[in-house]
Amino acid sequence: MTNIAFLGFGTVGRALHELLEQRREALRTRHGVEFTVTGIASRSRGWLANGMHTPDFHSWLNASAPHVLFESIALNPETGEPALDYSRAALERGTHVVSANKGPVVHGYRELSALAARRGCEYRFESAVMDGAPIFSLVERCMPLVDLTAIRGVFTSTATVVIEAIEQGSTLDDGIRHAQELGIAEADPSYDVDGWDSAVKLCALANVLMGCDLRPKDVDRVGIRALVADSIRAASRNGAPIRLVGEVQRTASGASAHVAPRSCSPNDPFGVVRGATLVTHFEADVFPGGLTVTSRDPDPQTTAYGMLSDFISVTRA
Repeated sequence: MTNIAFLGFGTVGRALHELLEQRREALRTRHGVEFTVTGIASRSRGWLANGMHTPDFHSWLNASAPHVLFESIALNPETGEPALDYSRAALERGTHVVSANKGPVVHGYRELSALAARRGCEYRFESAVMDGAPIFSLVERCMPLVDLTAIRGVFTSTATVVIEAIEQGSTLDDGIRHAQELGIAEADPSYDVDGWDSAVKLCALANVLMGCDLRPKDVDRVGIRALVADSIRAASRNGAPIRLVGEVQRTASGASAHVAPRSCSPNDPFGVVRGATLVTHFEADVFPGGLTVTSRDPDPQTTAYGMLSDFISVTRA
């Protein structure tokens, strides 16, 4: 029996719990995985381990004794804390960590991966960038020796939803409220609107898949607040809507990265982006025109599926 615990039980955590219950029989019969929930921790519930309240994270971790920790707490783009410390402590005790949080990936990927290897467990984070779309595992498992030269993408659906609201005559604040109603905005929507979310995701991809060592402060970042409404509407009418695009590219001295709004023509990999659609575009010499992964209108269940996929991988291991 696999003990599991949820660190963070908001929209994503609850969606994952529901998905696990829906797939419980299939997990048992098709993958030989049976599980029991021994811990749930959130701001509203506190530190619950086996139905009992504990005073802090370390007491909770020891009392719930999970084999797999699902981490989905709020993003801290500057430091990755406290999720980074929590993940470090869980791995140190030999607990697999399955995370939807890009902060620890950016600020501690190499450290956490090395720690997991030493302790005989795994650190997985497929849902950290494109919800459930298999970005990291695609490159890791299916693209050996690919030698990526650039990664580009539309990484935050909130910015797109806000821009589309302005295209239709609304204001930036109206668009933010709509994104919040859809449940896709970060707890602090300025992370999306000002490009922080895109910068963090770009760093995660660059550090894991291109061997870089970037932090959000290294990314030239321009958000969408300064965009002129008339320019947004004109670009949309001309068939080249503005989208918030992130890009990291290899250079002779390492890598350069930036996030900025730009017009996207129908022939552009990002010309298909509408609503909550997310796109990651890989460039490499073996893919002359690039390789594009698109996830149309992902929702919390999509993110939960990425964590479920990681869960199956770590229990197999």
